[in-house]
Amino acid sequence: MSIAYPIAGDATRAALRASLRDRAEQFQIWLLEGQIKRVNEVVDRLPAALADLLPIVANPDANMNMRFGASAVFERHAGKAALQALIPALGLLTGHGDARVRSDACHFLGLSGSARAIPYLDARRADPDDEVREIVADSLAELIGTTE
Repeated sequence: MSIAYPIAGDATRAALRASLRDRAEQFQIWLLEGQIKRVNEVVDRLPAALADLLPIVANPDANMNMRFGASAVFERHAGKAALQALIPALGLLTGHGDARVRSDACHFLGLSGSARAIPYLDARRADPDDEVREIVADSLAELIGTTE
């Protein structure tokens, strides 16, 4: 006996997009409330959900609890495939207008453990912000030491 599965229609795809958006919003709420453990549980179970923290990284006005929490989750995934998959998105954030966003993106690129992050970091060596340049130098030193 064969089971027929319905083809995903527009309503199904819209519901899926909404659920993904809702997860990112839920992460923000949990981090705002200091519930990093819940975020870690979801990302541990579904590593691709790490991408749902990018809106926090990209928002220079994000609450400090959210920023610190997101950073801790990214650090927990240092060198893992989930973080490495975000290299292009983080690379784009290295050109953000706000130095906090650039510095966080450069830090996370350094945590990736991947040589694919080096071109994005090289491009920020002459960043106008001292802290960004320092993070770039540290990240490059970490990557060069791990990719040789």
